[in-house]
Amino acid sequence: MTRSRIAKSPADKRLRARAEDVVACYRLFLGREPENEDVVAAHLYHAPRLWDMIGMFFTSPESVLRRISEASAAISDQQDTSDVEWRASAAELPLLIEHIRQVWSRYGREEAYYSVLTDPAYLMERLETTDIESFYATGLLEMERFEAVCRRNFIEPDPSWEIFELGCGVGRVGEAFASKFSAYIGVDISAEHIAIAQKRLAERGLANTTLALLDDFLSGDASTDVFFSMIVLQHNPPPIIHDLLDLCLARVRPKGLAYFQVPCHLYDYRFCVTDYLAGQGQSETMEIHALPQRDVFALLARHGLNPIEVTPDDRIGPIGFSYTFLARKEC
Repeated sequence: MTRSRIAKSPADKRLRARAEDVVACYRLFLGREPENEDVVAAHLYHAPRLWDMIGMFFTSPESVLRRISEASAAISDQQDTSDVEWRASAAELPLLIEHIRQVWSRYGREEAYYSVLTDPAYLMERLETTDIESFYATGLLEMERFEAVCRRNFIEPDPSWEIFELGCGVGRVGEAFASKFSAYIGVDISAEHIAIAQKRLAERGLANTTLALLDDFLSGDASTDVFFSMIVLQHNPPPIIHDLLDLCLARVRPKGLAYFQVPCHLYDYRFCVTDYLAGQGQSETMEIHALPQRDVFALLARHGLNPIEVTPDDRIGPIGFSYTFLARKEC
């Protein structure tokens, strides 16, 4: 069959749903039979187009909840992280870090915006002023999501907070944080990304910001009210994820918060430091890695942070399970 025959034609879009279509939608999207014939007739009362009805069933609250239930069962069955090694020797860890530094410095020179959000609209060959503004607008959404998670856990965001972001990139989220909170510290491994962030924040007149290279910041002892990191840890091998979380969680002040995202399971994924340094699974483009939940929880406990909420998220798409953690340091 040719592609043109598989694709929906204009005639397909005009097809009207029939009773057997309604029954099929109940079975496929809701996992049950219609209550009775009157319910089937009610769905057909306004002679809906077939594809409109399919969309209605797929997006219905009952269908959404059913898919969440099915996904939860799959997570429970498949989240095996027994073959992930995060311990690296004092000689191995610098080699891992240097590889990541080279990859992301190159991205900073060549595709700084795309490396943060992998949308083709942000490729340098296509980038226009309107695209840059839409790019930075997504940072506000990130901040608002953080505030919403706080509020649903009875934590009111405090404008006096100092925010520390690991992996500030080009200042996408930093711009939003600096506009709302008293101080913002952005840290990145790539000097090229930081240079773009500095220019952007200066243009916005945001003088309450500090940007620093990763090594410089972590060699100090500054503390913070909130540690924040999204779509950053996942691009580092497990030993670096573990090391970064260990160092950053230690910086959270008493009563402070940690809000970060990290994949905890990838399908068909294993990690061995020796193999990786020998080239297995190593790439000159952005990589995706995971740190098992047990190790994340152990780090939170080590630094006196109590988990408040752990939520699956869609940051890595269908290649595994990613989670967003909210935790508080009580003392």
